[in-house]
Amino acid sequence: MGRKIKSLFFLRILLFFQFINFCLYVNSNNLVLKKGNFQIVISEEETSPIRLAVSTMCDDFSKVMGYTPVISDSVCKEKINIIVVTEPNMVLWNMEHYKLDGFESHRIDVDSDKRCIYLSGKDMRGTIYAIYTFSEKILGIPPLWYYSSWRPKLKNKIIINDSFHFFQKSPQVRYRAWFPNDTDLFTPWRRLSKENNEMWLETMLRLKLNTVELEATVTYPDYKLSKDAELLRKYGLVLTSHHHVALNNNFLNWDGYWRKVRKITPPDLLLKNEKEMIEFWRYSVETVCKSGMENLWQISFRGRNDQPFWAAFADAPKTDKERADVINKMIRIQLELIKEYTGEEEPYVRMTFYDELSDLLASGYLNPPTGKNMLWTFVAARRDHYPNTDIVEFNNSNNVKLGYYFNLQFTSTGAHLAPAEGPWKMEANYRYVNSKAPLDFSVVNAGNIREFVMSMSANAQMMWDMSKYNTDEFLLDYCSMYFGSKNAEEIAELYHDYFYAYWQQKPSDFPNMERQYLFQDLRYSRVFEQIGELFLKGQYKNKPLRDIGFERMPGRSFRIEGDNQVDSLLVGMRRTAPKFDVAVRKCSRMIKRLPKEKQFFFYDNLYAYCLYMAELSKSMEKFIIAYKKLDDKDICKKYLKESILHLEKAKRALYTTQHGVFSTWYQGDSINGKFNLPEKIKRLNEIYNSIK
Repeated sequence: MGRKIKSLFFLRILLFFQFINFCLYVNSNNLVLKKGNFQIVISEEETSPIRLAVSTMCDDFSKVMGYTPVISDSVCKEKINIIVVTEPNMVLWNMEHYKLDGFESHRIDVDSDKRCIYLSGKDMRGTIYAIYTFSEKILGIPPLWYYSSWRPKLKNKIIINDSFHFFQKSPQVRYRAWFPNDTDLFTPWRRLSKENNEMWLETMLRLKLNTVELEATVTYPDYKLSKDAELLRKYGLVLTSHHHVALNNNFLNWDGYWRKVRKITPPDLLLKNEKEMIEFWRYSVETVCKSGMENLWQISFRGRNDQPFWAAFADAPKTDKERADVINKMIRIQLELIKEYTGEEEPYVRMTFYDELSDLLASGYLNPPTGKNMLWTFVAARRDHYPNTDIVEFNNSNNVKLGYYFNLQFTSTGAHLAPAEGPWKMEANYRYVNSKAPLDFSVVNAGNIREFVMSMSANAQMMWDMSKYNTDEFLLDYCSMYFGSKNAEEIAELYHDYFYAYWQQKPSDFPNMERQYLFQDLRYSRVFEQIGELFLKGQYKNKPLRDIGFERMPGRSFRIEGDNQVDSLLVGMRRTAPKFDVAVRKCSRMIKRLPKEKQFFFYDNLYAYCLYMAELSKSMEKFIIAYKKLDDKDICKKYLKESILHLEKAKRALYTTQHGVFSTWYQGDSINGKFNLPEKIKRLNEIYNSIK
């Protein structure tokens, strides 16, 4: 009887509170969105990128409510009106009292008396950000919904508190960019559908980024920009260019200009042909200006590709000072062309100090232009990502604005199939650069994008307001959003376990920089390749690794110190593999505690990478032991076989993430992949079979 009485007592208490909540609901001025009782209102004055975002918001409603609202250009008194408006058009809706801040500021306001919800922005992107903020805050759609295998819980109504108010001031960093680079997975996947091709741009806007860095975008012969550039216009994003691109073009396209536009034999690429270079650049500047594209200009003087100009010009001088003098002259010619065609005295222009330009700046030979809108863009050190000598020695006596280029991946020796740098290292880099002068431009090298969405989300938040950003707080919010608040703290710690498991093959020497030197997965790949070549020749060397490509600093490709790289690799793998194993065991326990719909992203974004790096490290360890046992064929083959088995497990860990829209994600890895796990496994089998 006692239990029944207690049950009835608690039932009455529950019913009482439900009644109170019902009364509050009935008597409140909350707005309740239900099928057919609301519409989205937008005037004809608003731009097409805003209209595209409104259309996407309609899709968001469809995901959450199973209902797509009507879009109208006039208010309906019988319905709740969600009014989308840019500040210049506020007068149309008597909204002048809703004040905004500077560029890209935005707000959401509820007026229950008028039965209106206002989504307003200072400018086009501010309004777009207001739209996607509504989707996130009110509809519950996370910015990475597409990448996180997110599934909505259908609702038949959405209650919006009559006191709801959101206001976002202007961002600290004016230009906040992604640079998709080494897109061996991304490019073939993009070709499969319109959604694949464009969804990353929608994701950028949901994260409140505004700029995309691309390679050359000038085409011939009709003064048009590339399709990728036009896609940015569709979404309302800013275009900027890669560091070997000047005025949206580069010397890879030199011959094309003369053949397709001028219809003559191309002149040689020589410094003495300055007049021809100016003509080439004029066409490029004119193309951008005719397009009307919102463009952040880049000035540069480099070679045909990602190389110093003296690698492409036969008449280039031999000394650093003379080479810098050439660059100083050419970039000023380019800047004057920008001013001439835009009619602006102080256009926004950036110059990126990458590789040889960084060295020449640090030496004092390079003298970039100055001006209130001139962005000196420094680059994290090549191959290992920390502030380079040029920014360390920089003092802002010229009062220029700063930009920073940070690699989350790297072309030949960095993270590629799995993230490595992480948000803490990202924050440390940006904090240091911002201490020199306020940032106005940021770009992260995003690789194929999917692998780095967490760190890129952290970067997006930090660039909006560096004073409020904290990586630990961001990560806790991120884990709450995508995995639920119940497990958020433990999963945030798991991310930390993962990133801090990487082998640090050389102690940090930059003040207060944790994890300065890391052995990322493409460094593993290069070790397999280079030692594999010696394996097939039957040659053993204590120091088998050689530098890669245009390496200006000896030993920088791997950063393994000492005369016995083989033993160092062996020690490193024995240190790092157990750390990744600990993370794997924790992930294995955690995934069972998560709701099924959250397990996919947990595996794809964390667990799989822990497994991959654990197995990759074990494979490397066995491979190195086998190499050391070249003279004992039986033991050598035994360890090679174990290495192959672990590498197959590493491949399986990643390829298991192929599902849904990402069901063919690793197709590019097995064709011309930067890592190419299938090819590595094939190569190890060839080495195994060569030992008789």
